[in-house]
Amino acid sequence: MVEQRALTGSVRMARNGSYVAAFLVAVLCTFLRDVDALNTTLTYTLGFLAPSADSVIPASLANEWDSAFRVALEVMNSENRSYLLVESRQYTECDWQQGQHAAETLLRPLMVPPFIGGVGPACTDAAMSAGRVFVEKNYPLLSFAATSESLSSRSFYPTFFRTVFSDKHQAAAIAASVEKLNIKYLRVLTTQQYYSMNLGQNIIDAVGSKANTTLCPLHTGDNSTINSTELAGYLDTVGQDEFIIMAVQPNQAYDIWTAAYKMDRIRYPFWYFGTDGVTAFDPADTNVTDPILVNALQGEIGVAPHGGDILTNKPCEKFYSYWKAKNYPGFPSEGMTRTRSYVPHLIDAVQTYFLIIDNLIKANISVTKDAVLMALNGTGPGFESFVGCSGTVSFDNATGSRSISTQLPEYDLVSLTPKYWEMKGLIKNGSMLNLTSLTPPGSEFGPNSTYIGPNPNGLSSKAKVGIIVGTLLGAVAVLFLAGSALYLYRRKTTTHPVTRSDSTRRMMDFVGTGSFRRSDSFRVNG
Repeated sequence: MVEQRALTGSVRMARNGSYVAAFLVAVLCTFLRDVDALNTTLTYTLGFLAPSADSVIPASLANEWDSAFRVALEVMNSENRSYLLVESRQYTECDWQQGQHAAETLLRPLMVPPFIGGVGPACTDAAMSAGRVFVEKNYPLLSFAATSESLSSRSFYPTFFRTVFSDKHQAAAIAASVEKLNIKYLRVLTTQQYYSMNLGQNIIDAVGSKANTTLCPLHTGDNSTINSTELAGYLDTVGQDEFIIMAVQPNQAYDIWTAAYKMDRIRYPFWYFGTDGVTAFDPADTNVTDPILVNALQGEIGVAPHGGDILTNKPCEKFYSYWKAKNYPGFPSEGMTRTRSYVPHLIDAVQTYFLIIDNLIKANISVTKDAVLMALNGTGPGFESFVGCSGTVSFDNATGSRSISTQLPEYDLVSLTPKYWEMKGLIKNGSMLNLTSLTPPGSEFGPNSTYIGPNPNGLSSKAKVGIIVGTLLGAVAVLFLAGSALYLYRRKTTTHPVTRSDSTRRMMDFVGTGSFRRSDSFRVNG
């Protein structure tokens, strides 16, 4: 009986085991069938290290970049290619540790379809840690907005590339603006992020002797990305002709402007000369941007990457049209037909991978991460420069950054209006090519006031106005005195002295003593 029960148990175990084996075979067959289907269309995986909305990236900007990656992938996949690129996405939160963790997760073993490279991160701190993970695994990583000069090191980041110019070119654009506007005193605000400190030093080096520059480091405050008390100490001692440059992350720029407004330090004739402030501050987005702050900041200036014309840039047209038709979130503002948030550079990063795979397939070269990396660094075939949304895209083999030999670095000097950042000047290769008149921010200036920069003799715009008005009033007073004296002289020659009234005599005595002076109502605050 025992033997029979044992036999029955064995049969059950064998039967259950056969069921499990059959199930596993079915799953494996389904998996292999899906893999075969993917291989039929030569499917590859493209990673995206996306910035999530956190303490330094506005939610609207993170949504915009998310949609831009999706749009670029879908448009390129729709163009009747013999392969598909599918995405694998991780979020970095613009943080060193998060960047490393996201990269390690993205490059997990046994990726199916095969992983050929990544796009991102947008922020320097995350790009530095993620970049090291990609180096260890020998995968290419192509950023669209991480600009730190340190990422150009081929010793530490030989597999890192970018479709943007590095910070030394952005700093040169700011220095060109400083020179053109004849700015003599600068304060550069930085925070404790590596990107901010590095950019701040790049700006100081680029400005050099063009202006007297002071570095003002800001630390993190309670429940804020900046220390308001520390900021107030810097702003309380700023002179009329002193400019402030924000070398900070986007949300920190917004926090600085908000704090300065509460301290009543925005309306004075010094400007916040933002870089990422332009990226963070969309005046048309009233869900994020305070209209009162927009009104207070009208006339503030900044530097933005040139390119990405939505309406007239043919290489970009198909992406923006598709984006609008799909009604994906975060469609860029069409103010002055330009986007200021690196969307063109993100689209071009995705395009780069597609065009490399196109060329590898045409050359009958297997599409692998190694072949893609060799195409990017110039040690193998597959990459040719192309005209994208951000201009002509190519890479400097010595740095991995966007090549300046194919396209010179270009930036726009922009000024804030109620609806958009308006282009006021073009800066090419560190030189300001043109500059239209600017309207300074602040209630002390009328809507028709214009400004080009402080007077070479050191007088502020406000002082110049006072001098002009005072000169005009003085001229009026002189004419009044001369007219009065002439009138009294004629009366004296035609009228007997005895007949002069007491009031006339007092007027003559007053003029004769030279005791006339302007009343207080004629004084102008300079």
